[in-house]
Amino acid sequence: MQKPDFIAQLDRAASITTPLNAAVLGHLSKELKKGDPPWWVSTAKAWEKRSFVAWDEAWTLFLTCLHFEALNNADNPLVPYFPSCGGTDEADPSVGLSKFLADPPSTFFENLQSGARRAFVPLRSVLWTAPAALFFLRRGLSFYLVETDAGAGLHLVADLLYPPKKFDSSFISARIGLDTKPLEMHDIYHRRWITAGLLPDNLKGITGELDKAVEFVMATVKDDPSFLQLVPCPSSKAMRFIAKNIPADDPEVGILFMNMGVTCRMSDAGYADFSRSVAETLAPWGDRGLWIEVEAVRGELYSTTCQLRLHRIKGAGLATMVMASIDLSSGKILDHPGVSEFLSFPKPPAKKK
Repeated sequence: MQKPDFIAQLDRAASITTPLNAAVLGHLSKELKKGDPPWWVSTAKAWEKRSFVAWDEAWTLFLTCLHFEALNNADNPLVPYFPSCGGTDEADPSVGLSKFLADPPSTFFENLQSGARRAFVPLRSVLWTAPAALFFLRRGLSFYLVETDAGAGLHLVADLLYPPKKFDSSFISARIGLDTKPLEMHDIYHRRWITAGLLPDNLKGITGELDKAVEFVMATVKDDPSFLQLVPCPSSKAMRFIAKNIPADDPEVGILFMNMGVTCRMSDAGYADFSRSVAETLAPWGDRGLWIEVEAVRGELYSTTCQLRLHRIKGAGLATMVMASIDLSSGKILDHPGVSEFLSFPKPPAKKK
């Protein structure tokens, strides 16, 4: 990450976010335009071996790490300015930010170096249920539900958190979340990390949505430990895990593999490789395999549109279509035609009389 690129991203983000976060981002940009403050030197070093493709990856990670430190330390200078920590967003946070950046703890830069932001967005989390109903439930087919970069696995239970009409969750044979470092919600630091992925002034998202989702998962897993399976596995090895651990030879069971906010962080070459590996893995499943993506529009630098993309094996490879486009700023969803036909399946041969 080069400094001019980071400054441009900070300025862009400051123009579209809330006043509190705009003040934080604006202060960072101002400091960088004046020179190379010590916190930037350490940040650049932490990011030496990281690559950022999406325009919002670096600054959202930086905010997440700031937020995480405030959540972990009541004496953090940012606490009085962050509503999530009991503070108020009415004052300019620059003074507190300057104090923090003057002597950040080592954990701040460690998380910048290796941390992976995991944000729970209810609107996005539930989008897999509609194609799942059309592809699996419509023909009475049970299926494995698998997500890569799943974090705490909250997307995997969206059908129970926000029950769609006539969606029968009993068709889900297993809920499996793969992540480099799965977030276990009984661990207070893991829980704070997933909270830190939301903006510190987003109390509705934190207390009204995230906390309720976490409490639901914790209670359900306590009663049924196998309800949600979280497995240490990076996205680069997700297909290998599926091929090795989920048998494709049962004609009565299918598989739904999904990713949300993952492939937008891949280069075009990386995405092409990932797509090929998914196609190879889904091939043995035939018309029982479905890949769902909820991702920003590829190729749009400052995209505020999310696409619900569907992939399935047809012929010798993957067939793809966009089921819906979501305007993240307004929450409006535009459905695309042809979904039912795309997700149709061959009828079984008629029985001979």
